[in-house]
Amino acid sequence: MFKKVLTLIFASFILLSCTAERDIFNEETAKSFKNQNIESPFFGNPNSKVQLMIFSDFQCPACINFEKTIGNKLLTEYALTNKIWLTYKNFPLNIHVNAPEDALASMCAHEQNKYNDFAVKMYALEEQKNWLRLSTEDRQWVAKAAGLDVAKFNQCVLEWRYVDKVKQDMAEWEKMWLQWTPSVYANWKLIGFNSSESFYTILDWLLK
Repeated sequence: MFKKVLTLIFASFILLSCTAERDIFNEETAKSFKNQNIESPFFGNPNSKVQLMIFSDFQCPACINFEKTIGNKLLTEYALTNKIWLTYKNFPLNIHVNAPEDALASMCAHEQNKYNDFAVKMYALEEQKNWLRLSTEDRQWVAKAAGLDVAKFNQCVLEWRYVDKVKQDMAEWEKMWLQWTPSVYANWKLIGFNSSESFYTILDWLLK
């Protein structure tokens, strides 16, 4: 009898553990949610001679560092001044437990035209948490801090509204045989850099 009780408790724990997490990499799981289309977040001048595309993962340490050292200047001094055309793409690595839900949440923020406000705070929270698993409440806090309508945000996240969009970004990445995040493309060519200085040297050269 005791063994049967333990078996039931263990089975219940496994069931709760599995249902508590939603895996966007699982096709059957994703089918049970509502899907809508949305364009990738973009900023700047679509006719610029420099078209930048960034593939990123919110839990990736290198991506967090990119946002801290390059991201703000890139957006405010280059994209929002129409020097370049800047597009953000998601590539949540499956080794990062928070990344898939972070990516979905960022698209829900984008739905409210708040992608950058949300993304900046999302990267900061991931750095602060330092690999700890994030909760639904953590992402709701980011949404509120970014000025989103939290009720609409919650509904979007609950429905997994943009799971196909995230997968489209991932498929695009895989076609390019990319191997790390962040990956930055300038005019469809992968650029290599090892510091913010070298990044902006390349960018300014491309603009000349």
